[in-house]
Amino acid sequence: MITLSYNFGIAALSRLILGGISLVIISFLTRSLGPAGYGDYSLIFAYLYIFTTLADLGLYTILIRDISRPQADESGILSNIFSLRLMAIVFFLVVGIFISIFLPYSKDVKIGVIAASIFAVLSSLYQILTAVFQKYLKLYYVSIADVVARLCQLLLIFYIVKIGYNFLAFVWVIVISEFIHFFLLFLFTQKLVKVNLVFKPAYWLKILKTSVPVAISLVFTLLYFKIDTVLLSFMKPAQDVGIYSVAYKVLEVVIFLPAIYAGLLMPALSRYALENISQFTKTYRRGFNALSVFALPTMAYLFLRADDVIRIMGGDKFDQAGSVLKILSLAIMLIFFGNLGGNSLVALDLQKKSIWIYFAGAIFNVAGNLLLIPTYSYFAAAWITVSTELLITIAMFWLIKKETGVSLEIKIFWRSALAAAITAAIVYSLDPKFIQATILFLIYFPILFILGGINRDDLRELFSLKADSKTMAAIE
Repeated sequence: MITLSYNFGIAALSRLILGGISLVIISFLTRSLGPAGYGDYSLIFAYLYIFTTLADLGLYTILIRDISRPQADESGILSNIFSLRLMAIVFFLVVGIFISIFLPYSKDVKIGVIAASIFAVLSSLYQILTAVFQKYLKLYYVSIADVVARLCQLLLIFYIVKIGYNFLAFVWVIVISEFIHFFLLFLFTQKLVKVNLVFKPAYWLKILKTSVPVAISLVFTLLYFKIDTVLLSFMKPAQDVGIYSVAYKVLEVVIFLPAIYAGLLMPALSRYALENISQFTKTYRRGFNALSVFALPTMAYLFLRADDVIRIMGGDKFDQAGSVLKILSLAIMLIFFGNLGGNSLVALDLQKKSIWIYFAGAIFNVAGNLLLIPTYSYFAAAWITVSTELLITIAMFWLIKKETGVSLEIKIFWRSALAAAITAAIVYSLDPKFIQATILFLIYFPILFILGGINRDDLRELFSLKADSKTMAAIE
């Protein structure tokens, strides 16, 4: 039987491999380009992320929900949403390229935006295909594609560094690797669900009526997730953007794991939201407890080792990014829980009622960055990110309780926090520094057990979600 624990384990292993490869890639980029060059490189993808998010139209979340429901026409739903996403991403990227012409960016950045648009198209379509593997709990296919593509990217970077390079060469490397990425997953998808290009405007309109509230929420989410980098580029030099981007890159790598876990819960949450609210409550609380167990030590580790992580990634030229990462470690912990809250709202069909949460978060974030970045630069951007995540996460869980009566049990959260604090205090003074990384995770779980925060049955239950019999029958 395929279980959530098996898939999460595979995903975690692949992320460790990808994290190691990414570390080498980022080290090459930062050392080859320097703070200013890496700032321009990061700006290209942060800018395109705005238009990629606009093109999402809420389709990915709706796709996971709809194909997870009983008797769903998987091929029809997937083909329509895939085709609609393709049209949307091409349209919004053309708009983005046109706007970039008039922005105060260098010629290389503007050319990079055009080249990286190919990456954005493929990446957007790739995201749609991953929904299939989340439903069937077969994320190892996604992991294979991820690792192969990242290895290809690394080899290409080795090659261009060896023969001589320029700024745009690194952009083309990520375009080529993303083509490999998408091609592999497309082939894997065809083994489970057939996907074709279709043109059904009437059906697309029906989908959009449901997805637009999600899309609006995503736009507001975009404003507080990536707009800080863009605003930083308007108000500060490229070097500041580079320092902030190195620290933020760690955040993006780490939060992928809770996003995977919450995504694996999504089919069950969607199904139980319709059929059995008590089972929804059990799954919802189980997810929160599992995230609590891992979110707190992750935050402690990144806070303790921030300077070392940044030194490995960027070298001495990015020293200030260590302090930024310490701040962002708080945001990383909050994003663990935000993934669960956001998916649960959609599963409960509360996306319309949750729009105000993301709107308020976006307004707070943009206003705070505009007010504080001119004086405090990347430190302001980091603290505003933490504050925004805190406000939004609390509001999401409050809305779920208000509308459904389903509340969280936070006993494991507080005991995990206490265990993480005790562990951090024990290892803080240890030398050499690498011992901290090892011993923190070795002693955290025994301390958590001693505090009564979790036992073996709890651990078994946290990751015991199985693919249901209907889903497995469809696979067979």
